[in-house]
Amino acid sequence: MTGTPTRRGALALLALPALITLALPPVARAAEEATPVAASAPASALPVTVVDARMTAPERSIRLTGTIEALDSYPAGFRDGGRVISVAVDVGDEVQKGDEIARVDPTRTEAALRAARASVDATQAALDQADQARTRAESLLERGSGTQADLDSATEAYLTARAARDQAEAQLATARRAFEDTILTAVDDAIVTDRSAEPGQVVGEGQPIVTLASLEGREAVFLTPDDPRLSDILGQEVAIRPLEGEVRLRVPVTEVSPVVAETGTVTAKAAITGDVAHGFTIGEAVIGELRLTGRPVISVPWTALTSAEGAPAVWRLPEGTDRVELQQIEIEGFTRDRVEVASGLTGGDRVVAEGSHALFPGRQVIVLEDAQ
Repeated sequence: MTGTPTRRGALALLALPALITLALPPVARAAEEATPVAASAPASALPVTVVDARMTAPERSIRLTGTIEALDSYPAGFRDGGRVISVAVDVGDEVQKGDEIARVDPTRTEAALRAARASVDATQAALDQADQARTRAESLLERGSGTQADLDSATEAYLTARAARDQAEAQLATARRAFEDTILTAVDDAIVTDRSAEPGQVVGEGQPIVTLASLEGREAVFLTPDDPRLSDILGQEVAIRPLEGEVRLRVPVTEVSPVVAETGTVTAKAAITGDVAHGFTIGEAVIGELRLTGRPVISVPWTALTSAEGAPAVWRLPEGTDRVELQQIEIEGFTRDRVEVASGLTGGDRVVAEGSHALFPGRQVIVLEDAQ
C-alpha cells in the first residue's frame, strides 16, 4: 500500500537480526570466521540431512472485521433551513417516496405566499385594465376619433402591466416552492440510517436532518491496519459471516482505498447486491476472510537458515560433490515453517536442512537422508 515498506524489505529488516541470532548456535557463528587454514584442514565427513529447495505458491489467510453499510446513502435536509417543528422518522425506519420526514416552521413562508398571491391578483387586475384601454384606443383610432400616439401610449401601458403580472407570477412560484420546502419528503424508497436534528433546533440551508440509504444493495466495509498483503486483495473473493455464525456469502472485494496517514488504516469494501443484500442489516458487524495464493517462490525449511557476514545464507551441496558451500540469499518472506527465498537459490538446489552447526566452506559431508 502507499507509504508502506515493501513486504520483502519490511520482513527482512524486522525479522532477520533476531531470527539469525537465535537460530545459529555459537559454533555455527564461529564457523563463519574460520580461517582458510581451518577450512582446508582434513576432517571426517559430517553427517547431515539435505532438502531440495522447491518452488511453491504460498497461501495466506487474511481476516478482516467490519460492518454492513448501505451501498448508496445520502443526507436529506431543507433547502432554506429554519426552526424544526417536527421529525417524523427515526433511525431504522423505512420510508417510501413522498413520505414526510420533517417540517420547519412555515410562518414566514406562509406570509410570503399570501403576499405573492395578492401581488398576482393586483397585477392581473392592472393588466386587465390596460388591455381594455388598449382595445379602446385601437377602436377610436379606427373610427378616426383617436390618435396613433394614444394607441402607442395604451400599448406601452399594456406591455408594462403584463411584465409586472409575469414577474408577480414568478414570485408566486418561488414563494409556493419555499412553502412546500418547509416539508422534507423522501425522494425515493429508503431506510433512515442517521438522525441529526430534533424539534426546536434551528438548522441552516442544506444542513442534514437525516441520512437515508437506498433499500437496494449493501456493502461490507472493513477498516484494517495497513498490511503489504492488502495490495493483492482487490477483486479477490471474500467470505462474509456474522461475528457468531456461518459464512453467508462470498463476494469480490470491490474497493481498496489508500492508507490514511493519520490513522494508518486502509478501507476495503465488498459490494453485496441482489436479493441476498436484504439478509444483512445496516450496522451489523461482520467478519471477512480471504485466502490469497501468492506468486511462486523458492522456499526452504527454517532449520536451513544460517548467516554469512550478517546476511541470511544457507549451506548448499552442489550436485555431484560431497562438499558444501555457503550461499547468501535474499529473503522474500516467512511462513509458519518455511523461509521464502527471493534470490540466491534455484528450484532443485540441495540445501543442508539439519546438521549445519559444524559446517564451514568446503567441509565434506555425508547425506544421511533427504528431508522435505
